[in-house]
Amino acid sequence: MGMLDDLLGSGKRQQEYSDFVRRYDQGHPSEGYSDQEVVDRYRDVAHAVPRDEYAQAAQEALARLSPEERASFARMLQQRAAAKGMPLPDNVTSSPRDLGDALTNIHEIPGRLRDLFGTGASEGTATEPGGAAGGLGSMLSSPLAKAALAGIAAMVVKRAMNR
Repeated sequence: MGMLDDLLGSGKRQQEYSDFVRRYDQGHPSEGYSDQEVVDRYRDVAHAVPRDEYAQAAQEALARLSPEERASFARMLQQRAAAKGMPLPDNVTSSPRDLGDALTNIHEIPGRLRDLFGTGASEGTATEPGGAAGGLGSMLSSPLAKAALAGIAAMVVKRAMNR
């Protein structure tokens, strides 16, 4: 797995990721960590796995949301994609598989997730006040989006640690 193994390999770093996964598992998927931590963990691991593993992690993370939360997240995805002129299948349902596939497709194009949910450079950077890692800050103002990203990162890390 390369990069992901490197991230999880050292004792301190591995403990930080284990703690993140533990907090994800304990409560609602959108609670227990800062927006910046979610962005950092997601950024560290999301591109370190192949498409099929990302898609599985997304499906597992979205399955943790209630049916009502998934329906709301699906509407949010469709609305933001339409507002940004991004292609998103019309038939995206609130099933974890459909939503996971939609997120996987968005994720595959570098910057697309940030473009869909953030406002880009005008939002600041991770080191500037009010900014969170390349425009994802406004995305995380939605607890459902925060839950999705935290869940994807946690599921990727869980799988890597179980190997």
